[in-house]
Amino acid sequence: MKSVFPRAGLALLCGVILSACGDSGNGSMLLQGSITGLTKPGLVLINKPTGEKLTIEAGAGAFQFTRLVAVDESFDIEIDTPPTGAKCTLTDNINKANSFTSYRTVVSCTTNPWVLGGTVTGLADDGVAGTNDGVTLANGPDTVYIAPTSTTGADVKFSFANTVGEGSPFGVTVLAQPANRTCTVTAPVTGGVAGAGLMPAGNYSGLIVACAPK
Repeated sequence: MKSVFPRAGLALLCGVILSACGDSGNGSMLLQGSITGLTKPGLVLINKPTGEKLTIEAGAGAFQFTRLVAVDESFDIEIDTPPTGAKCTLTDNINKANSFTSYRTVVSCTTNPWVLGGTVTGLADDGVAGTNDGVTLANGPDTVYIAPTSTTGADVKFSFANTVGEGSPFGVTVLAQPANRTCTVTAPVTGGVAGAGLMPAGNYSGLIVACAPK
């Protein structure tokens, strides 16, 4: 006859291990998932059936609720508080828990994208055929060519085609000068560097490029 004491001891050991993981409730499985693209702080997830909330740090690649769930226990993971300057969506976040569902939730986040642009002053067309009178600006690998208007010396508005994430740094420089002008990025100035800054919570058109005759 086999002794029941080893089984009882094993059950006791399992109970101790589960209690060390947090509020075990009636469950034995971790409710968890993966996170992609989270670069901002402030994200809070909630499992609505239990009310448990979980604060997620910026840069996290995974999450794990402390309360264990039971087989066939319903879960509904939602965003209680979105991260600052970003948006997140969830997939496979509503189900009944089992060994195939309790870890499949994916939280996908993207930083808010905004348009970067500004004004070029003093850009002029010299009227010579084949002459490049425009200026080319660069923000990292992103470039934009600004041609002069038909009104000589009139201000010209511009914007980069690629957006910049909220809170991300930008640094705009003159990549190619006009044939008849010298252009300089004059604003904004951050840390003593012209054309540099952090993207605010909205489209930014405060770049200023001043052009003058050579």
